[in-house]
Amino acid sequence: MQELPDTAGPRTVAVVGAGPSGLAAARELERAGHRVTVLEEQDTVAGKCQSVHLDGHAFDLGGHICTTRYERIARLLTELDVATERTSRYRVLDPAGRAVRQSMAFLRDGSLQRYRALREREFPRIGEPGLAHSARALAAPVARWLAEHGLRSMADSFGTGYTAAGYGHLDDDVPALYFVKYAEMTGLLDPGPELLGHPGDFTVVGGFATLWNRVAEELKDVRCGVRVTSVERGADGVRILTDSGPVEADDVVLAVAPDRVLPVLDATDEERDLAARIRSNAYHTVLAAASGLPEDAFYFLAAHTTSRETSGHCVSYHHRYPDSEVRTFYSYGRPGDVTALLREDVAALGGRLEEVHLRREWAFMPHFGSADLRDGALDRLDALQGRHRTYHLGGLPAFELVECTVAHAQDLVRRHFPPAQGTLTRQGRGPATIEEERQT
Repeated sequence: MQELPDTAGPRTVAVVGAGPSGLAAARELERAGHRVTVLEEQDTVAGKCQSVHLDGHAFDLGGHICTTRYERIARLLTELDVATERTSRYRVLDPAGRAVRQSMAFLRDGSLQRYRALREREFPRIGEPGLAHSARALAAPVARWLAEHGLRSMADSFGTGYTAAGYGHLDDDVPALYFVKYAEMTGLLDPGPELLGHPGDFTVVGGFATLWNRVAEELKDVRCGVRVTSVERGADGVRILTDSGPVEADDVVLAVAPDRVLPVLDATDEERDLAARIRSNAYHTVLAAASGLPEDAFYFLAAHTTSRETSGHCVSYHHRYPDSEVRTFYSYGRPGDVTALLREDVAALGGRLEEVHLRREWAFMPHFGSADLRDGALDRLDALQGRHRTYHLGGLPAFELVECTVAHAQDLVRRHFPPAQGTLTRQGRGPATIEEERQT
């Protein structure tokens, strides 16, 4: 244990957004001895990792599956003593409704070796936190990029899961950057060691929100149900006006997409221009009881994941608990279409939609298009970090996977906020204040 040299005094930081990236940043800041206030508009934390309880079970509405690449999340789960369990198996339902295994031809036909050589040559940092380092090399639309490099089987092996998870259809001009990042994070391209004793993917017992509630409980000042009405930045600090009073800070961390916070931000021309270029997917979760469907797995519907023309139809559903008929269904499209088409989709699979318990719409996967990536949009966003006392986190700079947003948030804090004077560090656990050390 040593006191770190060349440290500055503690800073006061306001974090807007209590999803995984905002909470991870706030935790890292507090451990470095800084004072943090987290502001969240919703009544609960967790963002797109919310869970609800029904039939005596926890159902995850958004992100909750952890792969062998989720090393930061595994460390967080260990530090907070949160229990985990294996995830459901994955199955693809072919157009006839038959359950089949996902094709893994990419891992066997020589494409993997070609891909690894290409990665080493053109985007060797793709596995690191963030996206800007690889964006220009992978700016081309994914379908064209795969064809140019003879990697079509990569779409067969990863495209169904990619689309089912909310990242878009591969014929929808999505840049290759996002598809490749997703494939890397599955852990299938370069299998790593087991995490937390699980040979494959795992999740949190009692719902993924359990982890984020535990993180929030550790923090000193988390305010939910607070609506930010303006963010005013000046040479001397940041003043945030909310419907429950003002918050003064040295710096502000925006853990929400720039286009979402733009209406209340005293934005610069650069910030406005970047925000106007952001795209996102209208992605829906429906929690409903349904009978007569294939059970006990996470199912991807091949008929609805191959083309954007099927938007509105269910792309996947998860039957997690054998003793419950409740399932989580996932779709793209307009809200008015989702429930009606879901009833049709369930019937086409030989089942019956019994009762809809909840619907949730997400502005999912904030991203830039191919032309903007080629022109350096992510480099421009990266260059904004620290300007006007403002830092940007979340899916846009990191990719909309929990491990990606958390790793990016932690690294950004470590880079831009050195431990405050009087902060001690413990091997493997990061900074701890002197007072915390005395208490332990």
